[in-house]
Amino acid sequence: MQRTILLSLVGSMVVPVALGLAVARSGDNTAAKLEEPTSIRALYGFKPVAALSTRSTALLLVDFQNEFFTGKLPLPDARPALARAVALSNFARASGIRVVHVSNVVNRANSPLFAQNSVGAGPVRELAPRVEDWRITKSMAGAFSHTDLDQRLREQGIDTLIVAGLMTHLAVTVTANDANVLGYRVLVAADATATRTLPAARAKSSIEPTPRLNRAIVDARILQTAALAALADRAAEVLPTQEILALPLQP
Repeated sequence: MQRTILLSLVGSMVVPVALGLAVARSGDNTAAKLEEPTSIRALYGFKPVAALSTRSTALLLVDFQNEFFTGKLPLPDARPALARAVALSNFARASGIRVVHVSNVVNRANSPLFAQNSVGAGPVRELAPRVEDWRITKSMAGAFSHTDLDQRLREQGIDTLIVAGLMTHLAVTVTANDANVLGYRVLVAADATATRTLPAARAKSSIEPTPRLNRAIVDARILQTAALAALADRAAEVLPTQEILALPLQP
């Protein structure tokens, strides 16, 4: 009698347990799908740039200045970014695309960085502006911050911007975001940008770093990856330089 009852109980548990396993597996699949990130650009159905119009495209070279190479803010990947920015500038000039140099210059007396008329505020030699290039000077943030760049671009009928520059998480991000808000189509040359290692914020995050990561810093390459991912989510199409150079050209 006891054995019959026990077998009945065990038998009654088979279906619920099996169902539980099925639900768990289904939940795992659902979780896996939810963990696959999708950009906002993809959700809106933004189409990738298929070609560049030479008359309506400009190349923005943001803050390629000595401060990031031989000054107080040397960037670990500044040289590779510079090499690709040079390739972009050569491509732009050969194609008739407007080249715009953006420089950060601080007018405040005794500024420790980018002081007016200082060596650090000067352009890096390999990207020295030419006579036909535009020059935009800012004192903070991005290329559109308290400058006449937007007005000048609109007067020339320019609606597409290729952005290269330093630093990715600051001037490049602000420039690309502002350009997007102003209605420009924005391409960021991922490998023609660079940033630096930062001290971690003192405020405690709800997401704890893994034990392998230094809790006191944010590594330059991690910050670079995050900054580009944030731009690619909504504000810009982020591409390697070679893919930009390979885009078909139209008048």
